[in-house]
Amino acid sequence: MKTRQSFIILLLVICASLAVNSQSYNDFKRKHLAPAGMKEDDCTTLIVTERKIKEKNQCKKINTFILETEDKIKGVCNTPATDGKNHKGTGFTVINCTKIENIIDCKYNGVKRTTDIILTCENRLPVHYGRSNNS
Repeated sequence: MKTRQSFIILLLVICASLAVNSQSYNDFKRKHLAPAGMKEDDCTTLIVTERKIKEKNQCKKINTFILETEDKIKGVCNTPATDGKNHKGTGFTVINCTKIENIIDCKYNGVKRTTDIILTCENRLPVHYGRSNNS
């Protein structure tokens, strides 16, 4: 009985730690789904003011916004996984927002491009954006 209780406690601890480290679909949308009409010079306003995207309570060095429909982005999760967990989408328009170095405030330059994207999906929804080889 004591072994069973220990196992259950261990299982609960593992599940709790996974929940803390995982990102939800809503988090993914907030960080990576571009609003309609987004331009390269919108990076600072979107990251700092509107969506308050940070990394460990600091300015995030780079953030990518995907300029495609939500359905097209979710469709990537219906493709076969490339390595068991990541899914690849080709020909996506994105804006890579990069923090301007040597500036105390969080200010960003944006570069628009067409590239492949790599997404981690859970329950057929994207939860993490990972750069592909050509982004």
